[in-house]
Amino acid sequence: MKKIFVSKNDSIAEVVEKVISELEVEIVLVIPKNTLLQDSVSNFHLLKRESDAAGKLVTVESVDEDILSLAKAARIEAIHPLFRKKKPSSLSDIILKGEREEERNDSEEEYIPQKPSKTLLKKKEIQEKISESETEPENAGEEKERFVSPSSQKKSWRPKFRFKGLIIVSILILFIIPTLFLFYHYRKADIVITFNSRPFEHQGDFTASRKISEIDSNSNIIPADIYTQLKNYTSLFPASGRSNVSEKAVGKLLIYNAYSSQKQILVVNTRFQIPDGKIFRLQNEVIVPGAQIKDGKIVPSSIETLVVADKAGPSYNLGAIEKLTIPGFKDPEKFNGFYGSLISSSGGFVGEKAVPTEKDITEAKKKTEENLLQALKESSSLAKPDGVKILDDATEIMVTKISVNKNTNDKGEFSVFAEAEFRAIGFKEEDLKSLLISKAENSDGLVFKSITLGYKDIQRNFTKEELKFNLDAKGVLTQKFDSDKFIQGILDFSVDEAQSEIKKLKGLSGAKISISPSWLKTLPNEVSRIKIQVD
Repeated sequence: MKKIFVSKNDSIAEVVEKVISELEVEIVLVIPKNTLLQDSVSNFHLLKRESDAAGKLVTVESVDEDILSLAKAARIEAIHPLFRKKKPSSLSDIILKGEREEERNDSEEEYIPQKPSKTLLKKKEIQEKISESETEPENAGEEKERFVSPSSQKKSWRPKFRFKGLIIVSILILFIIPTLFLFYHYRKADIVITFNSRPFEHQGDFTASRKISEIDSNSNIIPADIYTQLKNYTSLFPASGRSNVSEKAVGKLLIYNAYSSQKQILVVNTRFQIPDGKIFRLQNEVIVPGAQIKDGKIVPSSIETLVVADKAGPSYNLGAIEKLTIPGFKDPEKFNGFYGSLISSSGGFVGEKAVPTEKDITEAKKKTEENLLQALKESSSLAKPDGVKILDDATEIMVTKISVNKNTNDKGEFSVFAEAEFRAIGFKEEDLKSLLISKAENSDGLVFKSITLGYKDIQRNFTKEELKFNLDAKGVLTQKFDSDKFIQGILDFSVDEAQSEIKKLKGLSGAKISISPSWLKTLPNEVSRIKIQVD
């Protein structure tokens, strides 16, 4: 059976030519509303005559009851494609499979012209009586008396009738019409759409690689990326040894530039002198940023760094000192323009104190590494986009730095500093799902309604920047559907028009439209008042 879709502007000649030129014997003509063919029943008589002559068995399919009636009048089988129309209802069903046999029989009923209603017959009788009165002048007076006298009898109750009419109109205006308006304005529609679904299974080897940017379905490769996180950790450990030591105090110093807008380089061991003459020296080279010039005045810049005492001993363990000068600057303006401010200094010592042994240091390093790696494993702050999948065996942690400060504090403890890098190869599971869908037959427009992915035999390779794994996928495929976009397209549609749009959906199994209030026949014109449920 061949379906031919008729356009609204197709003439009967064009439709007949399509039917005759079709190779199939059984033909279904799908005719929309407001087509040129419904201008006259003769169009369908012509269609019937020419199709019979060509040996074609033609059936008319339409949602327009007028077209179905015209087709039946021409002895052409006419069917409604989806909807039963026995009683007006707000609940409209679209049934694509297993339609009842009685519905088919209803659609194939022979067209029987309807008898004129009693109202029409009554009007016709009155008209005939009027015509007879015009043709019989001798009875004109009697006829006139017969028709005039009743009106004179009504004069007695006409004012009462008018009063009742005013009451009815007032009720309509004050209550019924506003109520109907509110019902119409706040109407809502619930639509349930069911699509066909089918099971899906696939098992195979896949690769996630950083070296590609697009899915390669032929080679089972999807894009990947490498995500990293750095973490450091400092631990204190008791020192078990004792030794005579001579240690210099270490302090924090703020260096100010109130001299010019140009930066200034200060080399290692640059001297800073406190008012009593004690000297601290820079541990590292420092670049002091230039000062800012605002409203013609210099606003000093500053930078923080570490300094070490020039001599060992507790005398250099100091609190805050407001100003330290730089003896190396001989120019008075530069000497006054660059200066330091000591925050504090500590660690200066001469005498016997606790010191770490080699065994202490070895055990402290091992423990620090363990603590750092555990902290990285428990960390959930890995920076990665949403939707990225990182498998447990796709990660690696490496300790990149570890150092020991043998100087003990006043409790006899030394410190160990360690730094490690966490690396992981991740990929988007949506890319993997898209690759799997491409392996299904007739996969155009399909999505996973549900899916379970099982990963095994995971092999990471950070040198090649790739991850290999075996995948066992099981799921259910269904048609892709954008409900928000569909709602935008059917706002303020009639129920029939909405049904026609639903019928066009690919992979449709069935649908149902429910309008509230029930007597309305159009969908709301607001997106928020239309709900679509996809089964």
